[in-house]
Amino acid sequence: MNSDQRTINDRYRTMLILWFAMAMSLVLWLVLIHFINTTNPVNLKLGFLLVCLGLVPMSSSFLVKQVLLGRAIERQDAMVVQQAYVTAWALCEAAALLGLLAHFVAASPHYYVGFAVGGVGIVLHFPQKKHLLAASGQEF
Repeated sequence: MNSDQRTINDRYRTMLILWFAMAMSLVLWLVLIHFINTTNPVNLKLGFLLVCLGLVPMSSSFLVKQVLLGRAIERQDAMVVQQAYVTAWALCEAAALLGLLAHFVAASPHYYVGFAVGGVGIVLHFPQKKHLLAASGQEF
């Protein structure tokens, strides 16, 4: 195994660990919600607005990732692939954090929709080794 392949495997392993950490952070936010009681009055409109706003960063994460992956392949820079994925995961987590905000600020009973949107986005952005191979100039 040459050093380029080893570097790609190490980078892919790092991306898998980061993906798992981002997914588990959503679970930890949900656990936090169940241990902290809110005494705020229910504001369904604000809660609905916050949950709907969560769709914006999650949907834009796909566009941002594609643009950054294209840049990584063009520049033959595998580090930009990792940046593309981390940026996409962060945008998906923003959707979940808006659900968290809907729970704590608006006491919305539908906060879980924000977590579902963010979780689905993170699952859909599962790291793929072919992007690293393409950015390093290798076939997949």
